[in-house]
Amino acid sequence: MACLDKNTPETEKTPSPTQIGEQMNSDAPHQEGTDQTEIETEAKPLSKNQQKKLKKREKWLQLKAVKRAGEKNKRKRKYAEAREKGVTLGPTRKSLKRTGMKDSQCKVRVVIDCSFDNMMTYKDIIHLTQQIQHSYAANRRAQNALQFYVSGINGKLKKRLEGIGDYKGWDIFMKEEGFMSLFDKENIIYLSSESPNILSTIEDDKVYIIGGLVDHNHHKGFCHNLAEEKGFQHAQLPIGEYIDMKARKVLTINHVFEILLRYTESQSWEKAFFSVLPQRKGAVVKNCHSYEQSEMEKDEDTNESLSVNDNAKETISDISQHPDVTNKDDNICEPDLKEDIDT
Repeated sequence: MACLDKNTPETEKTPSPTQIGEQMNSDAPHQEGTDQTEIETEAKPLSKNQQKKLKKREKWLQLKAVKRAGEKNKRKRKYAEAREKGVTLGPTRKSLKRTGMKDSQCKVRVVIDCSFDNMMTYKDIIHLTQQIQHSYAANRRAQNALQFYVSGINGKLKKRLEGIGDYKGWDIFMKEEGFMSLFDKENIIYLSSESPNILSTIEDDKVYIIGGLVDHNHHKGFCHNLAEEKGFQHAQLPIGEYIDMKARKVLTINHVFEILLRYTESQSWEKAFFSVLPQRKGAVVKNCHSYEQSEMEKDEDTNESLSVNDNAKETISDISQHPDVTNKDDNICEPDLKEDIDT
């Protein structure tokens, strides 16, 4: 066993690759666009596939500024052409500032539960952050925004959001604590595709929880089991009652959020589903008519039958009150059954 020189301080010991990787993961500040896989790969030799990805990323970073400048100029030209033609291209930033959650007439509360940080990889955290951003973008552009909460912001998700920018300035109720400490238990409805209950409508006094777990089906049914364990009400969106899907009924977080948003605008599940679901899901109208269509058809049939009966009564009344009509001509109102059968 080799002896250490007493004059040599311990800090000069050569650390192992594992210790280097751990130190980098714990000490290095998180930066936007930094992938955890790059940090981990520095502790061991890179494979050929990883080297290709690294070169591709370095090339992209070099061209990033030029590409962003080109996109900015393209947007300016697009808006200038639209203004000349008198075409509106959605709300402006100034108008969006005037249509926040506090000014919205919609008081429905929707929460993305992000208390599953330890169950997701860093790549899953990136996907979760992107889906929160998509949900936020849809809510900002709505005429009457939902009351949007994101709860359980800690760990890797918090670092990711801090790396993106000033997320606390977004028009979202960002909470580090869990949703259970924010709302009464009897008002909570946890949305889960495994729930046997069907969500028929959205109520203002309820709080709708979307599980912020991006796991690629590794923890199937976890949110439903959590709701059962905690004694929360739970339900699934009424997808199967309105549409048939070629793919699974499991949707992304931002799709569920936007479906709830579109329903509050139109009060129609069918319109909400078809305005949000991507084409790859293969969504088509069910063979049997939807409830809304059947109700409309019933109303039309009822109105039509009522109008026919009213016209018949008016005709009979007019004939009976006509002074020239005699009993001999009363057969005019009776159908000739024999003639109908022959024809």
